[in-house]
Amino acid sequence: MVNPLGTLVRIGSYRSVPFGLLGMAATAVPFPIALIPAVLIPGDAKAKLVYGMLAMAVLVGLAGLPGPMRRVSIWFSNQMLGTRIAQPPPHAKIAWAERWRSAAWLLVHTGLGWILFGLGCFLMLGCVFAVIWLGGGGTPIEVFGERVRVESGAAGLWTVPVALVTLVVVAYVLAGFTKLFQHSALSLLGPSAAERLAAAEVRANHFEQRNRLARELHDSIGHTLTTSTIQAAAAAELVDSEPQLVRRTLGTIEESSRAALEDLDHVLGLLREDRSSREPERRLLEAGTLAERARAGGAVIDYELTGPAAELPATLSREAYRIVQEGLTNALRHAHPGPVTVRVAVLADALRIEIVNPLVEHAVASGRGGNGLPGLTERVEALRGELVAGPAIDGEPLWRLVTTIPLRSRS
Repeated sequence: MVNPLGTLVRIGSYRSVPFGLLGMAATAVPFPIALIPAVLIPGDAKAKLVYGMLAMAVLVGLAGLPGPMRRVSIWFSNQMLGTRIAQPPPHAKIAWAERWRSAAWLLVHTGLGWILFGLGCFLMLGCVFAVIWLGGGGTPIEVFGERVRVESGAAGLWTVPVALVTLVVVAYVLAGFTKLFQHSALSLLGPSAAERLAAAEVRANHFEQRNRLARELHDSIGHTLTTSTIQAAAAAELVDSEPQLVRRTLGTIEESSRAALEDLDHVLGLLREDRSSREPERRLLEAGTLAERARAGGAVIDYELTGPAAELPATLSREAYRIVQEGLTNALRHAHPGPVTVRVAVLADALRIEIVNPLVEHAVASGRGGNGLPGLTERVEALRGELVAGPAIDGEPLWRLVTTIPLRSRS
């Protein structure tokens, strides 16, 4: 249930007072210029007043057209009215449609400020009556051309309830003007449909960047942890019988960990918006090192790359490297110590990647759950390709992952 008396004690109800005074003060600068047409154009006093007001409105509207004025108006509105209007992006160009809305807001701000001032002066007359009565009365004042004398004693007792009612009315008027200021600011300074669309595009790009960074971390760090775990387990079994092999295995773990740290530095640099951070150069031609590191840990990897991989566009080559990395990681995680076959072929019109590994029972039961396969699907779809993953259809206990990415735009 709304408490109507809450408006009287809520400090925020009176935000319109300083904000209205600010609007009145904004007219002090163009006021001398607005007097020029009022003085030069012939006419009576009322006509000159109209000329001056029209000139003032034009000057105030023109003052609201510059782009920085919109930002200033939004700042003052948020600080003094308690609105939460988002500022335009720092380097965004303010469209003319938004500039005209800012000009309209400045006219509303200054106009409502003067109206509030006039109503406030009129309503405070009730309080003036009470002050005169408390002072003994007898002092005549002029209201709208009529002389009013406030008598002392019982004859002027009517001024007390008038003063109290006036105070209540003033409070509600100020609260109403505060709401009017706030709604006007939201309508004229708030984001337009075009600005909302631009903000939505910025948010979409931000989320897309975050998803891409998440895939980078998952693919790179996940692959390193998987192969390092396999290699460390193999080294632990051979530490006494094959010390030389263990040393080579530890060196491989160190090398793959260093590569993962480079990827991690790149991602963290992007998160910190560090422009100097460069993305590690990972290309499809380097995918063979992934197989070599896995072999050093005891995995059986049959890797083959055919076709002109060096001629692939840099973006496609980098994404293909990540696809091989994630596919091999999933195969090692689910099939170790079984053999894994990796076939990468750069054809005339497509890039084809096929990874086959034994289908073990726990992989069938889990349905290959996790983030690996969805992340791969996102990468391939972004390249307008197709990904098929599942048990081999020929009845063999194998899991096959096949990715086909076109090298030319589809008509």
